[in-house]
Amino acid sequence: MLEAITGMLVSAVGTIFAPLAVFNPAVSLFIVSSLMTILVTGLNRLVTNKKAMKEIKDRLQNIREQLTAAQKIGDSESASKFLKEMMSVNSEYMKHTYKGIFISLIVIAIFLPWLGHNYGGMIVASLPFEVPMIGSELTWILWYILVSFTMGWVIRKLLGLS
Repeated sequence: MLEAITGMLVSAVGTIFAPLAVFNPAVSLFIVSSLMTILVTGLNRLVTNKKAMKEIKDRLQNIREQLTAAQKIGDSESASKFLKEMMSVNSEYMKHTYKGIFISLIVIAIFLPWLGHNYGGMIVASLPFEVPMIGSELTWILWYILVSFTMGWVIRKLLGLS
């Protein structure tokens, strides 16, 4: 069943991205990785309530300061209360971040099987130097990770996201 679903995804995504086959694999992967990163960043921005996240971060910082102050004076009862409150607020913060993680996983689950199907076992890029534990030749997954992290950083800087 899973193989059938994966096959359908590979076929559907392959139909959409068939025009990329004319490019060098490194360029094709760069384009797909960049598009995926833009899609994930945009969707995360839509589903994440930035105002609520900032308020929660501010509350966490305030609680952290109160906890530190209580620990300095040796008030273990207050410190315990602040620690409990901090755990509760941190749990609330995590609930907000799960939406973005879920969306990222969906996008990755759609595109990675296609990338693996088309570029699996292929050396996509060669570096002019050796990277410890990686070497000088990058497979599709290493190239994808490199492009995704780089493009994600650039996009977040351009959009003023943290």
